[in-house]
Amino acid sequence: MSTRQQVPLQRAWEEVRCSISIASDTMAASEITVLLGVEPTRQRIKGEPISSKRPNIPVASHLWTWQPDDSVERSLDAQLDAIWAAHGSRAELFRSLPSEVKVRLAIWITHHGEDLRLGWVLDRRHVAAAAAFGASIDVDEYDDTE
Repeated sequence: MSTRQQVPLQRAWEEVRCSISIASDTMAASEITVLLGVEPTRQRIKGEPISSKRPNIPVASHLWTWQPDDSVERSLDAQLDAIWAAHGSRAELFRSLPSEVKVRLAIWITHHGEDLRLGWVLDRRHVAAAAAFGASIDVDEYDDTE
């Protein structure tokens, strides 16, 4: 007889990815990198093709984006804590960018499993941190359940 306990499979779970990004019609990502003193994890140049599959659709604005790497747990608090830990000391720099520059905190939540389990809370400390960066908050949720 085995003493191992069987762990029941989760019927529902969420995968979360977060990023902080800066969009501008006039400032290139390279200029933003110099001002902030940090390299983005992804950048786009205004006017370049949005993708190789859609070469006739141009990127609307310059984009500088920083996203936690794959070692960070895919939960809301872990993703956001990684952003604030990496960039909290730069909050004033983000907030002092020219007014035409838009800072955005993006949150993507993808629901997996057998059941769609809705209901999550954005902790007050994360809202306060986004405000310190002058960032709007954008949340997208996707249903990838069976």
